[in-house]
Amino acid sequence: MKTKAPIALTLAAVLTVASGCTNPQGETEAPVFITVSMDEQPLIVSVLNAVPVQIPTIELNSELKDPNAQDPQGMADTQLNQYTVTYFRLDGGTIVPPAQTFAAGVVVPSGGQATLNNFPIMTASAIQQSPFDQLLPFNGGIDRETGRNEIHLGYRLTFYGITVSGKRVQSQTAVAEIFVQ
Repeated sequence: MKTKAPIALTLAAVLTVASGCTNPQGETEAPVFITVSMDEQPLIVSVLNAVPVQIPTIELNSELKDPNAQDPQGMADTQLNQYTVTYFRLDGGTIVPPAQTFAAGVVVPSGGQATLNNFPIMTASAIQQSPFDQLLPFNGGIDRETGRNEIHLGYRLTFYGITVSGKRVQSQTAVAEIFVQ
């Protein structure tokens, strides 16, 4: 009786930990992978224009993981529902805007591609907040961390979606840069 209780507790603990270690958007059990290409980089943005920061063109390519496989019924076509943008500094500063999530609503056929135009990577309100607000003339126009009149920012862009057959898909993460003046 004494040995059954520890075994039962151990089994319960393992099941609890195993069920809590899933990332529903990060799993890539789908038969395709999505690559992201953004050729028109870097972006140059002014803090004086409070408009969303947009990428002129994003190319999304869907490739079957098994090069010999075929998808004649389109069960590996992917509906990309959202994308996240995270930021990091390239100029030695440490303050960055918070990560942002945007709706995508695009279908990428298996083995095909989709072209996105003017998709935002930063909201208009974010360009007016820290750390960019320091660059406004009435705040001195200088980044306090670097002593420069511009901020050199990098960003990571990742798309999330689901195939027609219900398999979760996460794109590769594309990295690019922005100069904010």
